[in-house]
Amino acid sequence: MNFLGHCYLCQENMHLITGNLGGDSYKGNLDKFNGLPEHILNGIKLHRFIDNYTDQSVQIKSVAAIFKNEGISKVSFIACDILLDHYLSRNWNQFSKVAYIEFIQLIYAEVEKNQISMSDDFKFLFNKMQQYGWFYEYPTINGIALILKQFSSRLGFENTLTQSIQVYLNNQKTIDSYFESFIIDIKNDSNKFILANKLGNS
Repeated sequence: MNFLGHCYLCQENMHLITGNLGGDSYKGNLDKFNGLPEHILNGIKLHRFIDNYTDQSVQIKSVAAIFKNEGISKVSFIACDILLDHYLSRNWNQFSKVAYIEFIQLIYAEVEKNQISMSDDFKFLFNKMQQYGWFYEYPTINGIALILKQFSSRLGFENTLTQSIQVYLNNQKTIDSYFESFIIDIKNDSNKFILANKLGNS
């Protein structure tokens, strides 16, 4: 999942959002980051669970196969992550009781109050996310096409990421059915992970 998906899975535990959203900034054994506040560490743990779960998902592998078959080779799973956020934002009311715009503001507020605990590269990335309004761009085709273009240019190698939007549109009914099933599954299993590892609000 990409940025919105990671935040969505924290809805009942907003204290996990900052660590979850910035989880890619912390590589290796978590013992190296014991100086971080507990709720940030717990957010990173959830981030790693989500990434591993997504990598193993039959639904996501099926979507990636569609992209690969249409020539989106090296970046098929990146395309899945980004377009999953598009699907989630476009169908937000199906999955959340909190209004989409309200939830974006909650994300911003939660990260702002915790930025002192975060790495410089995450602060830079988050500022860019705000500057370009990625969360607001996710629901529209033009917006997600722009995000795909921006991601494509950041990858540092020649890629076909921008072409994935057309592949998605050509196969939207099939891909959306996989995405819907995946979101339901990962939401349920993320809640179980949070409960089993006592990461939730006390």
